[in-house]
Amino acid sequence: MQSLPGPEVQANYALPTAVAAKTLGRPLSGGAANVTVGLIKPGTQFGDRVNQVDVRIGKRLHLARMRETVSLDLYNALNVNSILAQNNTFGSAWRRPLQIMPPRFAKVSVQLDF
Repeated sequence: MQSLPGPEVQANYALPTAVAAKTLGRPLSGGAANVTVGLIKPGTQFGDRVNQVDVRIGKRLHLARMRETVSLDLYNALNVNSILAQNNTFGSAWRRPLQIMPPRFAKVSVQLDF
């Protein structure tokens, strides 16, 4: 079982030099076309928590001189689709998911000890 905080919410706005010049009384230094401004204080807002449950079921078998272990691993057993990464550029695509939790999948394994 994992329960992690969600991705940090940021709102980064590309402020054009024309708008910045009104406040500063001068253009941006170095001839920059724009400057990135954070609209939300860093570390204050986070998305929904990321909860994941992984399950392993195994059975030990004894045949002849060998010991076998057969296992079934089930990852993301609850099949949640939590957001892992999001767009932090303020605008029309702000907070649009960039990466979500992988879907549920299973793995079968066999271990032979002799």
